Amino acid sequence: MAKFRKTELFIRRGNGYGQYVIHATYKGREVKVHTTNSECYDWLEDDSNKIKHKEAKRYAYSAVINASKNL
Repeated sequence: MAKFRKTELFIRRGNGYGQYVIHATYKGREVKVHTTNSECYDWLEDDSNKIKHKEAKRYAYSAVINASKNL
């Protein structure tokens, strides 16, 4: 679990090779976003490299924002 701008972000593997799903609760709504960004999967919950961890959180957060606009 990572937190960015008061939004908790989770990522898990999807069904296929290189497929991932980002889960978040944004403005009271459960949002699930499909992505193929493996760097986000690798670094979202690993903060050993602060720069890559921050980039992964930003990517996941922006994907959640964009998906919530389409709900």
